[in-house]
Amino acid sequence: MKKSAFLFYFLVLIGFSLSAQVRLPKFISDGMILQRDTPLTIWGWAKPGEKVTVRFQNKTYKTTTSSNRKWQIGLPALPAGGPFQMEIAGSNRITIQDILLGDVWFCSGQSNMVHQLNIHDVTYAQEIKTANYPQIRQFWVPTLTNLQSPQAELPQGQWKAAVGEEVRPFSAVAYFFAKTLHEKYKVPIGIINASVGGTPIEAWMSEEGLRNFPDAVATLQKNKDTAYVQSLMRRVTTPQPRPMRVWKLPEVYEVNDSSKGWRPINVPGYWEDQGVKDLNGIVWYRRELELPATMVGKAAKVFLGRIVDADELYINGILIAKTAYQYPQRRYPVPANILKAGKNTIVVRVTNTGGKGGFVPDKPYCLFAGTDTVELKGTWQYKVGLCGSSPSPRGGVPGRPECSESADGFV
Repeated sequence: MKKSAFLFYFLVLIGFSLSAQVRLPKFISDGMILQRDTPLTIWGWAKPGEKVTVRFQNKTYKTTTSSNRKWQIGLPALPAGGPFQMEIAGSNRITIQDILLGDVWFCSGQSNMVHQLNIHDVTYAQEIKTANYPQIRQFWVPTLTNLQSPQAELPQGQWKAAVGEEVRPFSAVAYFFAKTLHEKYKVPIGIINASVGGTPIEAWMSEEGLRNFPDAVATLQKNKDTAYVQSLMRRVTTPQPRPMRVWKLPEVYEVNDSSKGWRPINVPGYWEDQGVKDLNGIVWYRRELELPATMVGKAAKVFLGRIVDADELYINGILIAKTAYQYPQRRYPVPANILKAGKNTIVVRVTNTGGKGGFVPDKPYCLFAGTDTVELKGTWQYKVGLCGSSPSPRGGVPGRPECSESADGFV
């Protein structure tokens, strides 16, 4: 018992000591870029009344921590340059390395700003391979939400330079924007990227900014109620009966039989534009390919552009890969033992939850292994597997199945 009590008080003492030390936000860290030619603020936390010193570019700045444990120190406007080192001292000492002064840009938006170079590593393969811009750096803000109050700190985050493989997580839009500015003005460029795909503008506005929009304010107040939010989450995570009419799904192991009512459709393209009107559900796509022996025994890749909304890819009856939502580009690796000389069957199970479903135009659609490439654009076959609960014909192309039952199992 004495040993346990000693250990408890020892741990409490360590915790108190750590909480009393000078602490910095994630943004103020190694590799950061600070805005040139404007007064700056360095801030953090420490125990109340603690004296904090910042030493930067051979000058020393001092302050005292307030009763709420916060401190901040103002620095004068400084010209572009670096790298520099900053020392921050109180009861402990922190050294920040490799600081640059240049232009810092806040980059925010939806999926177009989120999209990383890594997602476009075919289009920008050479750009990624040759990236060597140590003075272009990104701080990626992690996705998080708090409706109770503004937060003073991020759970994680660090500055990354646009050099080698480190450039892959950069927002593609922000990277090329920063590169253009860096090459033009010859100064370091910092990117603070705070983007979340699919978010409405209200999610980025302050409560004060929403005051003239009573519906948005009412929604905000409801979402501040944690019990209400948790009840919604339980409804989302608890399986609910789906008002869907399920018909005969063409099983993957049967797709080699092309006599069972498969019908022609063009890829890429949306089925809405090809006669299958008002269908939210599942459509199976199928195509047979004749492959040369030179593609056998090699790891391959399938490019399926983008698909609205979700997909599963099967080759010769084997599940290769799947994606749950529409935005990522489909670039799927295929193991070396899958392809065979002669006839191969590709099947894609496409699930659409709203709007037009199918394969997005103007994207790459091909299969390649080694030096061989097979184009996947053109005429495929399709069969509908699942349809919404209130289908009705909408005057599509004659001979194409609508959302209505037919003898061969279409919906």
